[in-house]
Amino acid sequence: MATPDRPGLPTRAVLRADGLHVALADIAVDELRDPFLQETVQRLGGALALAHVPLAALGQESPATAPAGLIFHVARCGSTLASQLLKRQPGLAVYSEPLALSEILLPPHAVPRGVLVAALRTLGGMLARHAGQPYVLKLTSWNTLFCDLVAEAFPSTPWAMCLRDPLEVCVSLLQGRPGWLRDGLGATFSALVDPAGGARSDEALMARVYAAFCEAGGRLDSTRGLLLHYEDLPGAVWQRLAPHFGLQRIDAVQQAMAAEAAMYSKARVGQARAYVPDGQRKRESASTELRHAVDQTARPALERLVGSLKT
Repeated sequence: MATPDRPGLPTRAVLRADGLHVALADIAVDELRDPFLQETVQRLGGALALAHVPLAALGQESPATAPAGLIFHVARCGSTLASQLLKRQPGLAVYSEPLALSEILLPPHAVPRGVLVAALRTLGGMLARHAGQPYVLKLTSWNTLFCDLVAEAFPSTPWAMCLRDPLEVCVSLLQGRPGWLRDGLGATFSALVDPAGGARSDEALMARVYAAFCEAGGRLDSTRGLLLHYEDLPGAVWQRLAPHFGLQRIDAVQQAMAAEAAMYSKARVGQARAYVPDGQRKRESASTELRHAVDQTARPALERLVGSLKT
């Protein structure tokens, strides 16, 4: 069972009028080897404890509990590779797509912006206590739509946004639509990314999703930001991302990252397999309609984002 000497891992969260309720699992930080945090929870289970932070106490965290870095992304773009490689860094915990954070951010929001930001800051404090060391937060794709809230919760934390050619991303989204665009949430998120309702096809909607990610990134403080392009991986992780997050560059760690990059980053623990590049296959399979939608909507949004940071 989690104790003050061994703080629990936040696994679920509910934000109510009386404050934040969080489930804590007894899972050690060195078990965070899975591509996604929820996979670690499913693999290990762990005794649960419940914590309640009253509304008036939300956000009362020391700035020292903020993450060392935030990773946002546009989906299917190498962000999981980046987070898995960072796990090779000694003295660093990486929380990949924590469900508790998504549950706080899930729209529609029933509480004011300030309460959301405070709840995110409190969750960060819980993660900091669990980590007991510097940590990085890698968010799930739709969280990027609310990246300004996350960045506001941690105003001194540098952020990075992983990008990939929009045609390749949109092909992937069409081939395997993410759960947040279906399963009862699809209508909410479709309205969020396409409030004017102009997307008359799945192709147009996916291009609009990509554009919305880029537009959200454009609301962030560019002085804290770094754009990480898929074609620059894996080298950009140790050459640019790690230094951006203030992490020490160690030759042996770089070599370990390079070896890990040859493997499929989303493979579950114990199911390792080699990574097979798929960019050309994705581009060749793109329909004319998708190419048009990407050129009209997604690519201009990407160009605006890149131009705003000039990286």
